[in-house]
Amino acid sequence: MSSSVLTRVDAGSATLPVCSTEGGAGDGLAWYLFGLTCEPALVELGASKLVFGRGPESDVQLGGTAASRHHAELSKAGPVYLIRDLGSRNGTVVEGRWIKEAPLALHSVIRMGDWVGVLVEHGGGAPAERALIEHGPGLWGSGAVARAVAPARTVASSDLPIVVEGETGTGKELVARAVHAWSARPGPFVAINCAALPEALAEGELFGYRRGAFTGADRASVGHFRAAEGGTLLLDEICDLPLALQAKLLRVLEQREVVPLGESRPQPLDVRVIATAQEPLQRAVEQGRMRADLSARLEGLTVRLPPLRERVEDVPLLLSRFMQEERPGRGFELSVNALEALCLYDWPFNVRELRLLGRRLAVLRGAEATIHRRDLPERVLRSQNRAAAPSVASERAAESERAAESERAVEHELDRFLAALRAHKGNVSAAARVAGISRMRAYRLMNANPDLDIEAFRREDQGA
Repeated sequence: MSSSVLTRVDAGSATLPVCSTEGGAGDGLAWYLFGLTCEPALVELGASKLVFGRGPESDVQLGGTAASRHHAELSKAGPVYLIRDLGSRNGTVVEGRWIKEAPLALHSVIRMGDWVGVLVEHGGGAPAERALIEHGPGLWGSGAVARAVAPARTVASSDLPIVVEGETGTGKELVARAVHAWSARPGPFVAINCAALPEALAEGELFGYRRGAFTGADRASVGHFRAAEGGTLLLDEICDLPLALQAKLLRVLEQREVVPLGESRPQPLDVRVIATAQEPLQRAVEQGRMRADLSARLEGLTVRLPPLRERVEDVPLLLSRFMQEERPGRGFELSVNALEALCLYDWPFNVRELRLLGRRLAVLRGAEATIHRRDLPERVLRSQNRAAAPSVASERAAESERAAESERAVEHELDRFLAALRAHKGNVSAAARVAGISRMRAYRLMNANPDLDIEAFRREDQGA
């Protein structure tokens, strides 16, 4: 039987069917399950206990043969969800570690047989909660992304300034482009990287200049603001803009007009401004890297894009999509161990890093239908913040070694007890005391060894 858990995802949106429990949506948590026999499923969590297993009587049925009939049980203890292994054949793994019982946190990754689950927030079952959809050109995601960008879609038709916060690679520029598309503004979308602006030339680059305004200005320039007339201007990494220029930018935003270098007459502006930052603007203000008045002027609406580690449920679907973009028409599958490793990785460079990995796998493994754990980069397999999951074989070997060690300890204990029995002529209490065990333990050893003849030690004392 194939060990894959992510069956082929077509080029369209991959719908995640909802399997509601009797307890209802409860506190808004759900479990994304990626499995062998069907598309990913979203299981809403309520107050009731849920039994996961291969048996048809299980609350959540796990296909394939690697899951046990009754594999694991999920229950709620106060505000905490607990998962307990039900003596399954292949075990239950939480965050890369075999467990008997463990509490679950948001984004916990759980493996049961050929299935991997991720605990996620659930926003009530809107279509975007259950699907990987394209919110804007290249901006793919399910529930977490839908919730993050929804306010931006609402205000897109206005000229309200927007700040998009998020770590590198989360898709901040894609959100800005999506807002521009939603706004239906007739002008162009213009993006400028504030960190790349030479400080000496930054004012002219932004606001324009006439010919001869400074040395080297052999031709006039309208600047980025006027180039975006009627459209949207993206100020990428706004916190890296020099402080002296921030004061001039504030005036432009307040007056909605710009005075190019070398000219005295202001030019009116009709430009929607979107700024991006890898950190909250308030933090940059507190560190003296950003003017507080400019921050207040820019934050008409703040959109925070979640990092990929906070939307783990998107990882396998995004990876499949990126691989298919590289190799259209090809179907790819992930082994259960590969999927678990991808979900446990922290993705420091977020979707940008995942997209590059998808392209790499599609090119290097193009002739293979299944992606295995061994095909993944070393950095993915050695995540610093989560333990790598040992194989079933290594876990069984460790269990065998522990059992052998325990057996050796019992034999050594029995040898000490027998020597003490002989020395004390069959006196069990005295022998137990000398052997360093309890009297009850001594009788358990005797019962476990029916060939042990206590009367023989007493006869030795009588010369029999």
